Amino acid sequence: MGFQNVSEGRVRGFLASAAAALTILAGITACGSGAAGEERGKPVAAHAENESAARLAEGPLDIAMKEKADQGKGFALRDATSLDRYVSPAHAKKFKVCFEKEKPNLSAVVLFAVRSSETCPRKVGAGGEADATPNVVGMRLRKAADRLVLAGHAPKRIRVDATGDPVSEARSWSYEVCEQSPAAGAPFSADRGPWLVIAASCHED
Repeated sequence: MGFQNVSEGRVRGFLASAAAALTILAGITACGSGAAGEERGKPVAAHAENESAARLAEGPLDIAMKEKADQGKGFALRDATSLDRYVSPAHAKKFKVCFEKEKPNLSAVVLFAVRSSETCPRKVGAGGEADATPNVVGMRLRKAADRLVLAGHAPKRIRVDATGDPVSEARSWSYEVCEQSPAAGAPFSADRGPWLVIAASCHED
């Protein structure tokens, strides 16, 4: 498939309201490569250097986030397992906290979480079994990116390339995913960001 234009995909997850809606912003350019992105919302703490100091704190992630915000604290979300999955604040209701580590000098806390259906590890960074890469071919871009973020892929690592005529950012959300890499069913890897090829229609007339 030849590319007539290449886009740089940016996916940003943030806690917008109690509903924790996910907003996905794709920056479409005439040509580009790589991926860029960032979290928006409350400031986050730096990654903890000594996770052994983390204490047990099991409970719903969305409630923990609200409590910390009400206390005027910043927070960082991290995978409680060894998988280093991205923990999306926009999907907080689907996660639970296993441990937390205070960062008093920053008035912040690191929350270590797993999916609600998973069992917390015995300690931070132990074990973990990720879901395989989901099949997003045929989905609209917004739904596909949301599915990948929930699977544990960092928004800033999701790359989107658009084929055909140049497309605006607004229109790109309704575009269809024609190709994906890694392929559906591939083992999860935090080091390998997904790559999506989108078009107005994947089927040529």
